[in-house]
Amino acid sequence: QADATTYRALAARSNYLSQDRPDISFAAKELCRELSVPNLSSFKKLKRLVRCLCGLRRLVYHFSFQNAPEAVEVFVDSDFAGCQSTRRSTSGGVAMRGMHPIKHWSLTQTTIALSSGEAELHSIAAGIAQGLGMRSIANDLGFQIGVRLHTDATAALGICRRRGLGKIRHLDVTDLWCQEQVRLGKVSLHKVLGSENPADMMTKY
Repeated sequence: QADATTYRALAARSNYLSQDRPDISFAAKELCRELSVPNLSSFKKLKRLVRCLCGLRRLVYHFSFQNAPEAVEVFVDSDFAGCQSTRRSTSGGVAMRGMHPIKHWSLTQTTIALSSGEAELHSIAAGIAQGLGMRSIANDLGFQIGVRLHTDATAALGICRRRGLGKIRHLDVTDLWCQEQVRLGKVSLHKVLGSENPADMMTKY
């Protein structure tokens, strides 16, 4: 019980650090998934993260001067069935204000995706929700911004850009909501190469 308490305390600290360290956000998320019943494997993962942080003690952000961007750039990605035990996928994303990262996230999807396109669609929906939330905050502060969402998933882009359900009836709610946001002009969708997608960092150790 004492070891479990120690693990929970250290995993919670890693989760706190991950708010400013996107490079450990996926690892911290995975550690926190095992808070209820930590085991020997959990401690091995924790030790590996600690060794990583000991080797990379500092992360420096450079916020260079830039002209006011017209939109928040949201990059999203997912790993299909990445969890070996539950086969749940992870949605990762980062929101950029020009060259400046202002938010990132790494979240285990609540439902098991049946395909990589479905996993990417869930990550797009999460990214749209985050982007619209930031636009709402900007409106409260008195300035208007757009939301541009970038993904490397061609299939998910096609789903969001079309109208109707097609052959994927089990995705009806998420599918139609994403289509509606695009159709209303609240979000614009863009393709980004997988090798240039910063959200890829939030979907793996």
